[in-house]
Amino acid sequence: MKLSTLTLALFIHGVTYGQSLLYKQTNKILEYNYGVVDTAGMRKLSETEKIKYELRYVEKSYTKTIDQNYETVMDIVVDSNEYEKDWMHLARRFNYSSAGMNLYDKDNVFIKTLDYSQDQLDRRAELKTSIQTNGYHPGLTEFPEFNPAIITYLATQNVQVSTMANGEVKMVTPLNTTIFNKYNNTIVTEWIDSSGIKNRETKGYEPYLTNKGYLLKINKRERFVYSINGPCITETQMTFYNNYEIQDNGGLVDKAINKEASIAIYPNPNDGVFTVSATLNDNVSISSVKVINVITGNFTTVSNGGQKTFLVNLPNLSSGQYSVQLITSDQQTLNASFIKN
Repeated sequence: MKLSTLTLALFIHGVTYGQSLLYKQTNKILEYNYGVVDTAGMRKLSETEKIKYELRYVEKSYTKTIDQNYETVMDIVVDSNEYEKDWMHLARRFNYSSAGMNLYDKDNVFIKTLDYSQDQLDRRAELKTSIQTNGYHPGLTEFPEFNPAIITYLATQNVQVSTMANGEVKMVTPLNTTIFNKYNNTIVTEWIDSSGIKNRETKGYEPYLTNKGYLLKINKRERFVYSINGPCITETQMTFYNNYEIQDNGGLVDKAINKEASIAIYPNPNDGVFTVSATLNDNVSISSVKVINVITGNFTTVSNGGQKTFLVNLPNLSSGQYSVQLITSDQQTLNASFIKN
């Protein structure tokens, strides 16, 4: 299951000019930073602290390009008056190239280059390998599907999954809690940071074309700060993404959203009554299903009822080792083994 979002990392690598573009994305974000403070808490803040919780507005434009060597360059331009008023001595354009992070002033005059840390270099190398292997998507390729086989596996990794009455799926790990709502296209994650303060991040998505995944539309981050009166202050950052322009001459988006075909069988071992779950692309169906005795080669043809997840009911099978074989509409052959008790 491949998930990628705009907020995972800075995509930082250089473009070799003259090569054909495989992917280019341009979008603008409107970014608000503010805090909500109750009356009792506000009285305890100094004038300087009060200013911190006033609304801050920044507009940025992003451009990301991937060349045919799967190397990436990113440009960030800060073009809001609010930014210039408060931070006029800082750079206005940030160009993440193979040489490092290049800084430019408001007139696009080069200031200096900052070298990447080893961690940033490692992340760039990982990103290049990931794009080459999996393609690239500027958002979310799909919302996770938690079928029984996946839930059982996650439980072995100390991850608990539950479905709530409103259809949301809650995933709890030792480090955070995440709620997936594919009806509202939102993902909400809560965690405790190193300072012991509760954080919450809400990501809202919008569908990209037809069956092309989801683009990040809004990202809200909250930090619940405590005063002597309790949790009276919420530091909040709101980011709105708009004006996406996507061209993909190399099929990187399609490659990212394509699912690797696979089969899961549960329970396994079983008594001849079990569920088969096939992971296939949306336009691929199952043409035939066979349950094959691995020793004798004898097989039984079963119906999947036109579904990708279906029940097999063969309690009279002899004990032994079997294989489920699926033939798909695009002529793939998929096999998965199970043991009949």
